[in-house]
Amino acid sequence: MNRLRLSRNAAFGIVFLLWLVFTALYTFQKNETIASFTNLLPGLLAVGALLAAGFRLEDCFLKWGRLSKRGAVYLLLTAVFLPAIYLTGRWTGWNWTAALLYAPFSAVAQELFFRSALLPVLLAILKDKPVLAIILHAVLFALWHLPQAALTAPLVGIISVVVVTFACGILWGLQVRQDRTVYWLVGLHTLLLIMNSLFTWG
Repeated sequence: MNRLRLSRNAAFGIVFLLWLVFTALYTFQKNETIASFTNLLPGLLAVGALLAAGFRLEDCFLKWGRLSKRGAVYLLLTAVFLPAIYLTGRWTGWNWTAALLYAPFSAVAQELFFRSALLPVLLAILKDKPVLAIILHAVLFALWHLPQAALTAPLVGIISVVVVTFACGILWGLQVRQDRTVYWLVGLHTLLLIMNSLFTWG
């Protein structure tokens, strides 16, 4: 039995379509337990489509690699934007389920889709313009957050979410492309979402 093969263009189209699906799931799924699992599907399907089109795991940044000094700087710079997030929120305290279930599942879901599928697609399409690819991926990362923020946060919170997620998208895209691995970012993103679980913006 032959392995399923997709054309690169078909795989790229699937990834962009899945961005719309993922945005809708993230925006409108109100049950966090269900969302923890369903939000994994776009990333898994997107990476699966790329593998079926001939991408390798390393092309999707899914091979383990060392964190370079430059990569570490990109990740550490994320901390610059944290006050903009937490100063617009309200402290709610520790929630075991949110911190130990929702946070890691959401981090994995986002990294699988945005850094292991969408970013490789944009880098392949814009192979001579990697910085533009990273910027476009950051724009789509920020826009993915926008609808839910618009439904739940005041204007200052919405602006903060868009600015911070765009900036983090740039830094995270640079780190993943630099080190050719997404795993360090999965760890950082999980920690950030655990911290986010201590606040509310409603």
